[in-house]
This record gives sequence, C-alpha cells and structure tokens, in this order.
Amino acid sequence: MYKMICIDIDGTLVRPDLSISPRVKEAIKKAKKKGVVVALSTGRMHNSALLYSDELGLQDPIVSSNGAFVSAKEGETIYYEENLPLEDILSIQQVLDRYNVRINWYNHGTMYVSEYRDYVGRYEEMAKVLPENRRIYIKYITETFSLGEILHETGNKIQKGIVFPDPQVIPSIKEEVMKNPNIKVVSSGPDNVEFTSKTADKGLGVLALAKALGIEAKEIIAVGDSENDLPMLEVVGLPVAMGNAMDEVKSVAKFVTKSNVEDGVAVLIEKYILHEGDQID
Repeated sequence: MYKMICIDIDGTLVRPDLSISPRVKEAIKKAKKKGVVVALSTGRMHNSALLYSDELGLQDPIVSSNGAFVSAKEGETIYYEENLPLEDILSIQQVLDRYNVRINWYNHGTMYVSEYRDYVGRYEEMAKVLPENRRIYIKYITETFSLGEILHETGNKIQKGIVFPDPQVIPSIKEEVMKNPNIKVVSSGPDNVEFTSKTADKGLGVLALAKALGIEAKEIIAVGDSENDLPMLEVVGLPVAMGNAMDEVKSVAKFVTKSNVEDGVAVLIEKYILHEGDQID
C-alpha cells in the first residue's frame, strides 16, 4: 500500500486557470480518509502552496521552492532546508548580468522582484485580503534596494531564484550557470529557469520528509509534469507523469495519467490508492 503521494501544483494539481477540479478534491479527500499523506511538492514558495493546502483541507507537510524548504504546514517543524549561499547567489547574478536578464528571488514569505510578471500582481492583490501568515510579501529591487540589501536582510542566503528570459538564450544561461557545480538549474516551464542549491531539489526534499515520517521510498507516489519534478519521480516507488507532461518526464514514469484538464491527479488516486489497482514494484 502506498503511504504518501507527492503532488506538484502547476500543470498537475491545478488546471490552467489555477483552479482544482471537484473530482480531484474528492479523490484527495478520500485518500486522506485512507491515511495517506498528501504532500504538495512545488516550485512555489511555501506560503503560496498553503493556499491550495487550505482549499484541500490538508494538514500535511509541504515541499516548496523545488525542495529547498520542507516543513510542517504551519511551519512548526522544518524537515529540510537548503539555501543558496552568498558566493553562489553572486555567481548566478554575474551570468544574468551578461545576458541583461532580471531575476526574482524567493526567500520564505518574501519575493524580491526585479521583473514584474502576472503572478506578482496576483500575490499583491491576495496580500490585501489574506491573513498575515498566508501572504507573500513583494519587495521590488531598485537602485536603492539592490541585491546587497536583500542579502543583508536574508543573512546572505536565498531559497530560490527564477528568471523568464528570451527562450533563445535559456540553453546558454543554463550551461553557464551550471559551470558552478554548487548550483542546481532546472525549468518548471518552457519560459523559465530556476536556481537552487545543489542540495535542494524535490527528490531530496521528498526523501527527507519520508524519512522523518517513517515512510520508505517504495511506499511513495509522486506526480508531476515538468523538469523540476524529475528528481522526485526518480526516487519514489511509483513515478507518475501527467498527460500534459514533458516527454522527458513521461520517459521516467511507470504510469502516465490524464492531463491536468482531464483530472489526471484524480485518475491516479482512484487507480492506485482508492481502487487498490495493480501496484508496480
């Protein structure tokens, strides 16, 4: 029997309009009744994942920032945390400066923004109505509030950086940043590049959480759609790709479920948790 399911959010749990379908909600509710740990495992910041955890009625831990931060839902227990240190942050920044690419840095509940994107605006609007412990605070990087000030504020550590460059330069940026072996470089979509510590990915985060909960890797299901999901799919007993997943993700999966607009997460849970379907060793 599987004891934990790790679910990516964007492109997996949620539909393109960022909503969760009623069928997926019901399947997760039934999985919880069977005692399964449902751990949202995302590139998003912890506080962003909290909103979906609340919507699903979950109390389980969350793997966030591509595995850089793994904690209990309300933060009372930290299971895993690996940040980018000063020298690696500066290394990333030097490469991006050569390409004139602006970066948004994530650190716990604060997003340091040098490039405005639609999602930044959503967080700003939500912060007006959400309780303090559910907000993401936006701070804009300016001439007077630069990387130096951010590093001073965060203690020279940052969980994650993300850029949205011209797609044509993405391969070059990845190649150059990866020359530093201490930095992990992945994409969660075709238009972005994400940077974390080499010891921060969803696979390491999921395994750290499983160890703390007394769950073996073979007892875990993980489901995702993008490159940043590969590390967790590669370490669990049942790796699952969404129907809308990248081909590379599908290639490591033991099961390909339906897409995120076809309730793929629900299909997976119904087959392997609720209906006790044939489990894959």
